Amino acid sequence: MNSRLGREFFLRDAPTVARDLLGKVIFQKKGEKYLRWRIKEAEAYCGPKDKAAHSYGGRRTQRTEAMYLPGGHLYVYFIYGMYHMLNIVANETGIPEGVLIRAVEPLDLEGLDTSGPGKLCRVLGITKAHYALDLCDGEEMFLVDDGYRPEKIVATTRVGIDYAEEDRFRPWRFYIADNPHVSQK
Repeated sequence: MNSRLGREFFLRDAPTVARDLLGKVIFQKKGEKYLRWRIKEAEAYCGPKDKAAHSYGGRRTQRTEAMYLPGGHLYVYFIYGMYHMLNIVANETGIPEGVLIRAVEPLDLEGLDTSGPGKLCRVLGITKAHYALDLCDGEEMFLVDDGYRPEKIVATTRVGIDYAEEDRFRPWRFYIADNPHVSQK
Protein backbone atom coordinates (compact mmCIF):
# COMPACT_ATOMS: atom_id res chain seq x y z
CA MET A 1 0.00 0.00 0.00
CA ASN A 2 1.58 3.25 -1.14
CA SER A 3 -0.78 6.16 -0.78
CA ARG A 4 0.22 9.78 -1.02
CA LEU A 5 -0.91 11.84 1.96
CA GLY A 6 -3.62 14.28 0.97
CA ARG A 7 -4.60 17.60 2.48
CA GLU A 8 -7.06 16.04 4.94
CA PHE A 9 -4.19 14.26 6.75
CA PHE A 10 -2.64 17.63 7.65
CA LEU A 11 -5.87 19.49 8.53
CA ARG A 12 -5.78 18.28 12.14
CA ASP A 13 -4.17 19.62 15.30
CA ALA A 14 -0.36 19.57 15.38
CA PRO A 15 0.11 16.92 18.12
CA THR A 16 -2.11 14.46 16.21
CA VAL A 17 -0.33 15.15 12.93
CA ALA A 18 3.11 14.88 14.58
CA ARG A 19 2.36 11.48 16.07
CA ASP A 20 0.76 10.21 12.85
CA LEU A 21 3.74 11.37 10.73
CA LEU A 22 5.98 8.81 12.42
CA GLY A 23 6.77 6.08 9.93
CA LYS A 24 5.54 8.04 6.91
CA VAL A 25 7.96 8.46 4.00
CA ILE A 26 9.18 11.73 2.51
CA PHE A 27 9.69 11.39 -1.25
CA GLN A 28 12.16 14.00 -2.48
CA LYS A 29 12.91 14.45 -6.17
CA LYS A 30 16.62 14.47 -6.99
CA GLY A 31 17.23 14.70 -10.72
CA GLU A 32 15.26 11.94 -12.44
CA LYS A 33 14.66 9.84 -9.31
CA TYR A 34 13.26 10.12 -5.82
CA LEU A 35 15.08 9.65 -2.54
CA ARG A 36 13.01 8.34 0.36
CA TRP A 37 13.26 9.27 4.03
CA ARG A 38 11.20 7.62 6.79
CA ILE A 39 10.15 10.06 9.55
CA LYS A 40 11.36 8.85 12.97
CA GLU A 41 10.93 11.90 15.20
CA ALA A 42 8.67 14.98 15.21
CA GLU A 43 7.63 17.80 17.56
CA ALA A 44 4.31 19.64 17.58
CA TYR A 45 3.94 23.41 17.98
CA CYS A 46 0.42 24.65 18.66
CA GLY A 47 0.42 28.21 17.44
CA PRO A 48 -1.20 31.03 19.37
CA LYS A 49 -1.58 29.05 22.61
CA ASP A 50 1.96 27.60 22.67
CA LYS A 51 4.76 29.82 24.04
CA ALA A 52 7.33 27.74 22.13
CA ALA A 53 5.70 28.43 18.74
CA HIS A 54 6.82 31.25 16.43
CA SER A 55 3.13 32.13 16.05
CA TYR A 56 2.48 32.36 19.81
CA GLY A 57 -0.18 34.94 20.63
CA GLY A 58 -1.18 35.15 16.96
CA ARG A 59 2.16 36.64 15.90
CA ARG A 60 2.10 37.01 12.13
CA THR A 61 5.27 38.14 10.39
CA GLN A 62 6.97 37.63 7.05
CA ARG A 63 8.84 34.72 8.68
CA THR A 64 5.68 32.97 9.95
CA GLU A 65 3.34 33.65 7.02
CA ALA A 66 3.57 30.05 5.73
CA MET A 67 2.20 28.80 9.06
CA TYR A 68 -1.13 30.45 8.23
CA LEU A 69 -1.52 28.37 5.06
CA PRO A 70 -3.59 25.16 5.13
CA GLY A 71 -1.88 22.09 6.55
CA GLY A 72 0.50 20.31 4.22
CA HIS A 73 2.73 23.27 3.35
CA LEU A 74 6.34 23.61 4.48
CA TYR A 75 7.50 26.18 7.01
CA VAL A 76 11.28 26.46 6.76
CA TYR A 77 13.29 28.86 8.89
CA PHE A 78 16.96 29.52 9.65
CA ILE A 79 18.41 29.55 13.18
CA TYR A 80 21.74 30.27 14.86
CA GLY A 81 23.06 31.56 11.55
CA MET A 82 23.73 28.00 10.41
CA TYR A 83 20.73 25.62 10.43
CA HIS A 84 17.52 25.39 8.44
CA MET A 85 14.57 23.74 10.18
CA LEU A 86 11.96 21.67 8.30
CA ASN A 87 8.41 22.05 9.57
CA ILE A 88 5.13 20.84 8.13
CA VAL A 89 2.15 23.12 8.65
CA ALA A 90 -0.78 21.46 10.43
CA ASN A 91 -4.43 22.41 10.88
CA GLU A 92 -6.83 24.60 8.90
CA THR A 93 -6.01 27.83 7.07
CA GLY A 94 -5.42 30.62 9.58
CA ILE A 95 -4.59 28.30 12.51
CA PRO A 96 -0.78 28.55 12.62
CA GLU A 97 0.34 25.18 13.94
CA GLY A 98 3.26 23.11 12.76
CA VAL A 99 5.35 19.99 13.17
CA LEU A 100 9.14 20.14 13.33
CA ILE A 101 10.69 17.10 11.67
CA ARG A 102 13.58 16.19 13.98
CA ALA A 103 14.90 12.95 12.47
CA VAL A 104 14.48 10.72 9.43
CA GLU A 105 15.93 7.40 8.33
CA PRO A 106 17.40 7.32 4.81
CA LEU A 107 15.86 4.44 2.86
CA ASP A 108 17.96 4.73 -0.30
CA LEU A 109 21.36 5.86 1.01
CA GLU A 110 23.56 4.53 3.80
CA GLY A 111 25.90 6.16 6.26
CA LEU A 112 24.08 9.48 6.53
CA ASP A 113 23.48 11.06 9.94
CA THR A 114 20.00 12.61 9.90
CA SER A 115 19.49 12.52 13.68
CA GLY A 116 18.61 16.11 14.40
CA PRO A 117 16.74 18.84 12.55
CA GLY A 118 19.85 20.76 11.46
CA LYS A 119 21.65 17.66 10.15
CA LEU A 120 18.45 16.47 8.49
CA CYS A 121 18.09 19.71 6.53
CA ARG A 122 21.74 19.67 5.46
CA VAL A 123 21.52 16.10 4.17
CA LEU A 124 18.18 16.68 2.40
CA GLY A 125 19.31 20.07 1.06
CA ILE A 126 16.37 21.89 2.65
CA THR A 127 16.70 25.67 2.41
CA LYS A 128 14.48 28.75 2.40
CA ALA A 129 13.79 27.89 -1.25
CA HIS A 130 11.45 25.20 0.13
CA TYR A 131 9.47 27.75 2.18
CA ALA A 132 5.69 27.34 1.62
CA LEU A 133 6.16 24.32 -0.68
CA ASP A 134 2.88 22.41 -0.90
CA LEU A 135 3.36 18.70 -0.12
CA CYS A 136 -0.14 17.93 -1.39
CA ASP A 137 0.16 19.46 -4.84
CA GLY A 138 3.46 18.94 -6.57
CA GLU A 139 6.18 16.45 -7.40
CA GLU A 140 9.28 18.04 -5.83
CA MET A 141 8.48 16.64 -2.39
CA PHE A 142 5.51 14.74 -0.95
CA LEU A 143 4.69 12.22 1.78
CA VAL A 144 3.54 8.62 1.42
CA ASP A 145 1.97 6.08 3.75
CA ASP A 146 3.58 2.79 2.73
CA GLY A 147 1.84 0.75 5.42
CA TYR A 148 4.70 0.81 7.95
CA ARG A 149 3.46 1.08 11.54
CA PRO A 150 5.85 1.74 14.44
CA GLU A 151 5.72 -0.87 17.21
CA LYS A 152 6.18 1.68 19.99
CA ILE A 153 5.96 5.48 19.97
CA VAL A 154 7.40 7.55 22.80
CA ALA A 155 5.76 10.87 23.76
CA THR A 156 7.96 13.23 25.76
CA THR A 157 8.84 16.90 26.18
CA ARG A 158 10.27 18.96 23.35
CA VAL A 159 13.94 19.89 23.02
CA GLY A 160 15.59 23.30 23.48
CA ILE A 161 12.59 25.40 24.53
CA ASP A 162 13.35 26.29 28.15
CA TYR A 163 12.11 29.83 27.46
CA ALA A 164 8.56 28.53 26.91
CA GLU A 165 7.71 28.46 30.63
CA GLU A 166 4.99 25.89 31.39
CA ASP A 167 4.67 24.96 27.71
CA ARG A 168 8.14 23.39 27.78
CA PHE A 169 6.62 20.49 29.73
CA ARG A 170 4.03 19.53 27.12
CA PRO A 171 4.58 15.97 25.80
CA TRP A 172 4.49 17.02 22.15
CA ARG A 173 7.71 15.37 21.00
CA PHE A 174 7.16 11.95 19.46
CA TYR A 175 9.67 9.38 18.30
CA ILE A 176 9.85 5.73 17.35
CA ALA A 177 11.30 3.81 20.31
CA ASP A 178 14.65 2.06 19.99
CA ASN A 179 15.55 3.71 16.70
CA PRO A 180 19.15 4.80 16.02
CA HIS A 181 18.04 7.78 13.91
CA VAL A 182 16.33 9.63 16.79
CA SER A 183 18.13 12.86 17.71
CA GLN A 184 17.97 12.78 21.54
CA LYS A 185 16.56 10.29 23.99
